[in-house]
Amino acid sequence: MTDREFDAIVIGGGPAGAQCVLWLTKLGLKACLLEKAEIGGLQARSPYSNSWLAVVQATTLARNVAANIERNISEQGCTLFRTSCERIDHSTERNAFLVSTALGPLSARNVILATGTSENTGGMESDRAVLGLVGAASMQCAGKDVAILGGGDAACEAYQIATQKGAARVRVFARSSRARKDMWGAVAAKDKRVGDYWVEDDIVRYGESRFSPEIICPCYGWAPVIPPLGFKVDLDQTGRIVVDPRMRSSFPGVYAIGDVNNHSYPCVATAVAEGVYAAKEIERGLSEHI
Repeated sequence: MTDREFDAIVIGGGPAGAQCVLWLTKLGLKACLLEKAEIGGLQARSPYSNSWLAVVQATTLARNVAANIERNISEQGCTLFRTSCERIDHSTERNAFLVSTALGPLSARNVILATGTSENTGGMESDRAVLGLVGAASMQCAGKDVAILGGGDAACEAYQIATQKGAARVRVFARSSRARKDMWGAVAAKDKRVGDYWVEDDIVRYGESRFSPEIICPCYGWAPVIPPLGFKVDLDQTGRIVVDPRMRSSFPGVYAIGDVNNHSYPCVATAVAEGVYAAKEIERGLSEHI
């Protein structure tokens, strides 16, 4: 096996991918991790604390969780390539996956997709737009009019953030409410607009009314990020990769862990667990093959 050939290649350095490559490495398999951006995934971008994660103090910033993930995989000998995955193909003749990267081709018997998700924009292209809760946390909105688009928990949280930052007016536009009852109830009735709306030329139109905000914050949820594949994997109705309880996709040798799959609730705890499941399944498969 050359230095470009691996038992497994993990694509995506969020909590799921980092946990998977760590376990693969500690289990004695030859594995590597591909990540062009910061290690830690959304944790590296988030300005919030991770109070929902039981294994750290409630005040621990998500960015500190990301930094700790990067230190762990570095100090424990995991192989990391700072590059993006441009395409994945499968060679029947070689019975191996060929992963194209900016640093050149790599090959492996197994590929683990831990590529996560990105914010849905709803097709919006505007210099007034900030996306989701990460965008809401960084927006400078004091004295400004803000439109929050969406009816989920994130939209309600973005409303609270804009209000606390001293926005002049905040309006939440939702085609329907999907938020928890307590969160939706915390949005002032005068600021809710439920029903059909559309955005045109940075103006939010709702019935006969018009709202021209200085900041527009779409909270439309998340879309899976999947690199170009030279083979087919089954997807669910949201575009996420369908996996079984062992994190196996419909294409043998391809695993999907974390937010990119349809398996579990998206959070750090489930992502880490799925990284372990995939690593152990790959170890089992290689042991049986030997």
